[in-house]
Amino acid sequence: MNLMGLFVPFIGAFLVLLVLSRLIAGDADAGRKAQEMEGGSLEFLPNRRSYWGVYVFLAGMGYGMVTSLWRGIGATVNLVPAVFCLAFVLLLLMAFPGSIRADSQGLSQTYWLRGEKRIAWGGVLTIAINEKKGEIQITGKGGVKVVYARQLPDRERLLDELKKHCAAKMPGESAQKMMSGR
Repeated sequence: MNLMGLFVPFIGAFLVLLVLSRLIAGDADAGRKAQEMEGGSLEFLPNRRSYWGVYVFLAGMGYGMVTSLWRGIGATVNLVPAVFCLAFVLLLLMAFPGSIRADSQGLSQTYWLRGEKRIAWGGVLTIAINEKKGEIQITGKGGVKVVYARQLPDRERLLDELKKHCAAKMPGESAQKMMSGR
């Protein structure tokens, strides 16, 4: 039995998946800023290389799905890899961070498969900052959540917008006000 002939394709596939996962889940570039759109709105989009990582990953999984479907026409057992590839594609598209738009009315976040979530500035209930994960979670009325992930750029600009529109909801702000009021 030729072990090298068996392991080389698996090692190659593992290395490709490792590189693609680093592209998809990598931090945003340090110097990248949010895009200023017409009307004064800001857009926080993931890196282009993250999108290209997703495209290449989808192409690879699509190829795996099509080949297993082609081979599995006669046997149900051969359809399992196609279902696995499809589930992985759906998981990736649902987990990829949505782009955030901040305008004069509030925040909105658009995902590929989950649609758009919107929170008005007056409807912000809580703002939670998780330094360890690099996340900012903004919760609005009705349980709607907008989540800033570390793959999105210009975290400081988003924090400035949050302070400008809903400073009382910022973590630590109420504690600072209570201390200065004493």
